[in-house]
Amino acid sequence: MEYIQTEPVPTWEQKPQFDVILRFEQPAEELFDELIYRLAAVTGNTTRLCSGQPPHVSMGIFDIVDKSDPIRVLEGVMRSLRPFSITFNALGAFLPGTLFAAPVVTDEVIAMNRAIHMAADRVFVPSVHYLYGTWVPHLTLAQELTHEELVQAFDTAGLYWKPISARTASISLVHNFPYTEELVVPLE
Repeated sequence: MEYIQTEPVPTWEQKPQFDVILRFEQPAEELFDELIYRLAAVTGNTTRLCSGQPPHVSMGIFDIVDKSDPIRVLEGVMRSLRPFSITFNALGAFLPGTLFAAPVVTDEVIAMNRAIHMAADRVFVPSVHYLYGTWVPHLTLAQELTHEELVQAFDTAGLYWKPISARTASISLVHNFPYTEELVVPLE
């Protein structure tokens, strides 16, 4: 599915940050896309679609504090990662207004998160919500919802929810504002 591209945020408003995201094989992404679009249609809230981001799990979000190149720092570790299967078996919410699909936290998920942070934390500043050891893995389905929209989204998602099993397909280093992929590494 295609996401809505937003206008670039002016440079003075951008945070110098990047995200390391885990993507999934096409059948799983299509199931998540379908749910994301359904939630946007029901709530009228298209914020998730306007981000331009495909369905993913953020393995880390980092601020750049010097002139270090994220690709140079992370490419080696990203190329060393291997694919694995993951099951999203629950819905959850970050209050006040984010609905997400929650994966089962496996040894593979933890190991990948640890590997990325071991390389990145020495050079970059991790987002407080993505610190190693306190990070909550999730795939955002809807965001910036009002209370009423969140209730509506949760009810709708609950009606259609079935656990989704997926195989990881790639790990990417991306920037937001607008969403751009700087490095995509297929997991083989």
